Amino acid sequence: MLEAYLKDRANHYSASTLNVHEGWLRRLSERGELAELTAAELAAWRADLTWKPGPSGRLYSEQTANQAVGAIRAFYRWALDRGYVRRDPAAGLKMRSVKSAPRPPLAASREAARRLLDAPDPYTAAGIRDRALLGLLLETGISYRACARLDLDNLQTDVAVLLSEGRKRQLHSLSDGLVGDLERYLEEARPAVLVDPEALFLNSHGRRLQSGSMQQIVRRHRLRAEL
Repeated sequence: MLEAYLKDRANHYSASTLNVHEGWLRRLSERGELAELTAAELAAWRADLTWKPGPSGRLYSEQTANQAVGAIRAFYRWALDRGYVRRDPAAGLKMRSVKSAPRPPLAASREAARRLLDAPDPYTAAGIRDRALLGLLLETGISYRACARLDLDNLQTDVAVLLSEGRKRQLHSLSDGLVGDLERYLEEARPAVLVDPEALFLNSHGRRLQSGSMQQIVRRHRLRAEL
């Protein structure tokens, strides 16, 4: 069942996401056949994520535990849909809310914001993407995590609106300048590396740009702009 799931999901998930799912599922399979695990056994597994150290000898963070729960829930939804199980034993598993500090502003003034936007190279695909990314972060104030989750469908350039989905769903009205930068990215830079058709921002391999990479991009351009 696990191999069938991995083969089927290979066309839907990025390689990194699929590797994460496989890792958690193989660890869970050490407790028994995945098709035979009960809701009570999964609840005990969830409790162990909080109270028992992982292979590194450290307790899992709530973010990591939520990642594991998400992978297991996705697997059993798939298994139920395909008829591998009669009931979803993971239906009762809950993700716990994780409080995070608000993202500090990227620039302290309009002048600093302009210098930051001017830092990326406007003649390279990466620079075009970075300017659009920086402008979106500056203008909307959304978190890196929410930005990394953005899909192409979240952006409507014809009406200059972005829908972000973090702890709450928000609609953001976008300026003409930002819409122009985003349209240039979508027309000139994104198609050149496209592998993941859903994600808005892509890395150099065409996969979804992750929040950690976004933070590195911001740090690099802040240094270049001497902020």
